[in-house]
Amino acid sequence: MSASKKWVCTLSLALAGLLSLLLSLLGFFALTWGSLAQAIKSPPTLALLLPYVLAFPLFVLSVAVSKHAAHVLWIMAPIPGLAMTWFSIHDPKQSAIYFPEFLAELACTVLPLLALAALVHCGTHFYEFTHDRKWVRWKKPNHEPAA
Repeated sequence: MSASKKWVCTLSLALAGLLSLLLSLLGFFALTWGSLAQAIKSPPTLALLLPYVLAFPLFVLSVAVSKHAAHVLWIMAPIPGLAMTWFSIHDPKQSAIYFPEFLAELACTVLPLLALAALVHCGTHFYEFTHDRKWVRWKKPNHEPAA
């Protein structure tokens, strides 16, 4: 593997780590802002905030334990968007004037999680776990034709 790909891997994992830590802290503070008991009573609120709270633990899991946790990040990304849709359905202001505002709020809730999943997926794509003393090695290019 070339040095530039190693830098891409390292840089994407560093950015993903910082982004996931920021998202986890923001999600935790938002969850505990009013009171934890009130937030847990409302499933859409929990669905809105739980992916943010779990962003850093899933990042650590996908980088250090198993790459399959990165798939959970992809699955978890649209959940806040579904919660925002739930909130907008039950909102009394239902007109076409507020639709661009809804799309902006939807993008603000989903795009950070999608960016995190993309960064983690890109960073973990270049190495593999070895289960020995070295723990990890860079992938070697495979030049065999696909069958």
